[in-house]
Amino acid sequence: MQSNLNKTVVNKLLMSCYMPLMLLVMSLVLLLPHSVYAEDNINISADQIEFISETNSYIATGSVSIEFQEASLKADKLYLDRNTSDGIATGNVVYEDDDAKISSDRIEMNLKSKLGTVYDGYIFYKSKHYHIQGGTVEKVGEKTFTMDKATITTCDAESPAWRISGRNIKITQHKSIKAWHGSFQIKKFPILYTPYFWAPLTKKRETGFLFPSYGYSSKTGYYLQQGFYMAIHDNQDATLYLDYYSENGWAQGLDYRFKLSENTDGEFWMYHIKDKETSRKYFEFKSYFNHDFSKDLKSYVKIHAVNEFDYYEKLDSTSLNRFGLEAWKFNPFGYGNDERVLKYLESNIQLSKSFERGRAYILGQFRQSLEEDSKEIPQSLPEAGLIINTISKNFISYNFTLYGSNFWREEGQKGQRFDFNPNLLLSFGRTMNITQKFGLRSTAYNLNTPSLNLNRHVLDLETTVTTKLLKKYNSFFHIIDPVIFYTYTPAVDQDEITAFDSPESFINTSSISYSLGSTLRGNNSFQLSSRFVLSQNYDFLKNEHPFSPILGEGSLSSKHINISLKSTYDVYENMIDVFITSLKVKGNKGYIGFGKNFRNSSSLDEYTAEGGLSDPIKIGTRSIPVSLFGKLWYDVNTEMIEQSSLSTTYSSQCWAFSVSYTKESSEYRIFFGIELAGLGAGRIGSLNTPVIFTDPSGRNLDIGSDIFY
Repeated sequence: MQSNLNKTVVNKLLMSCYMPLMLLVMSLVLLLPHSVYAEDNINISADQIEFISETNSYIATGSVSIEFQEASLKADKLYLDRNTSDGIATGNVVYEDDDAKISSDRIEMNLKSKLGTVYDGYIFYKSKHYHIQGGTVEKVGEKTFTMDKATITTCDAESPAWRISGRNIKITQHKSIKAWHGSFQIKKFPILYTPYFWAPLTKKRETGFLFPSYGYSSKTGYYLQQGFYMAIHDNQDATLYLDYYSENGWAQGLDYRFKLSENTDGEFWMYHIKDKETSRKYFEFKSYFNHDFSKDLKSYVKIHAVNEFDYYEKLDSTSLNRFGLEAWKFNPFGYGNDERVLKYLESNIQLSKSFERGRAYILGQFRQSLEEDSKEIPQSLPEAGLIINTISKNFISYNFTLYGSNFWREEGQKGQRFDFNPNLLLSFGRTMNITQKFGLRSTAYNLNTPSLNLNRHVLDLETTVTTKLLKKYNSFFHIIDPVIFYTYTPAVDQDEITAFDSPESFINTSSISYSLGSTLRGNNSFQLSSRFVLSQNYDFLKNEHPFSPILGEGSLSSKHINISLKSTYDVYENMIDVFITSLKVKGNKGYIGFGKNFRNSSSLDEYTAEGGLSDPIKIGTRSIPVSLFGKLWYDVNTEMIEQSSLSTTYSSQCWAFSVSYTKESSEYRIFFGIELAGLGAGRIGSLNTPVIFTDPSGRNLDIGSDIFY
């Protein structure tokens, strides 16, 4: 018996065909990143639904549409055999939910095994913007399906700018895509072949090779640097490095990070290179460890050391831009590293306890010289301190610090120092405020080599007079704030005292400084504000030239312009000692800036110029998706450009290409970068940005979760 039902009576048969059709939909959805359960509400419609009693089967034809939760399935025809549990959807089959969209001419599925085949399948994975076009797709597991051949791209164009093709493809839902005999193509032209291809479908970290780095340095010659990232666990990872320098030879590195709990984390970096010419071995160590015992009791360890004091002079920075090492990135833009201009490397271990009015701590500190051996450098092993923050009551305030340090060094004076520094402050007046500080610095020494006990007591006085004058206008307000500051420190006999560190030195002082500040701030759309201060100091203890140079500091900023100025004028030589200024004009698509840096004492005299254009750049009526940034430093004395940098990036919907060039004296670096949307980025000449092989994204380690964020 056959019965034909038109669209108006579909709902009458909904209960009889509900379960079989729902099971078919469930099975089809198992191919994709979203599932439906029996209790979900399903809406089914078709031009015609036919039940064939002889074969115990259903046929739905004409604009078949099934909607459930936030997903839908559409097809021209739907067939279900209740005896064998085989289901077939044919003709313009389209499934879509929040995660993916799949299109096919035909889908076959067995409801019991939940396995089946998609013919001429197309999958759009929304989270990564992957377009996957394949031949025959077979579901071989609960979350796994295979394709005999397919292409992948993140380009929306019908003829994509790039794509990767492969065979014997395996896609594991929410995990990864794997393929053999991968071919990277620009348009339809093969550029690169790889026997194995892997790309993530998850935000989790994955083990794999990092993109190699290639470049040139005047110190190390041409270099090639390669990293291998290991996703050990959600809260641990490590990266191994094998590098080659044409001037020095092979080098090895290890970076290990961990986060044991929300209160405990750390990182360890070690690098080794043996110079092929001198056979000298160079080691670099960096490590930190943080542990919070409670909200108020915290500890940390930070180690930074090299085995040769000329390590950075010989090799420059060997950890710059490495994957991880967030705590050590002095310059996030990659143009050099402060390590090569440091005088000391510092390693610390500290335990501190905070309380309402201050904190107490114990510290061990070791400094290593980068100019010579460290035998004569005093080391604080250990130091303990108590700090009481300023406590105020009415017009009276007070604070104090108490320190005790044990200084050790391999050669030279050793000993202990105890330091007590209480301060009493009296403050009067509101319109005009006068603050008087009485400070005591009491220090005791227990020295050896030779053995000696010393005491020193110093009283220092400070007086500050301030006021503010404010006037409001329609579109801005103006503040004038004069300040007068007097300080006095008596002369102290320090001939027998060894200077372990900078606080040891007390200079007999009796001076007054005075300044006048002016502030303008606008209340309009220009966001205008400015600040200018003139100041000078008079030293009562100097018979000749008691007046210091006049210092002028100013800034002007608005929505489209920034100006800064710092200058000193010698009143006796009638000349400018320091003149530092910068001007930057900003627009919606870029900026341009100029600067001047003059210091008479160091004979520094240079100009800077910089500019940038953000994409897209318009030339006439044509828009070009290019960004361009550059900066140069011109030395007036040598009449040469001492340093320059230039970078540009061309961006498209699914890819970007960048080039940057940096030159410093006799050293230069060139970076070439390519980014394929959804697959990561890589730069030749810069380090460790993943591309096709893996996706270690640089996210922080996480505790108790499957996803890094």
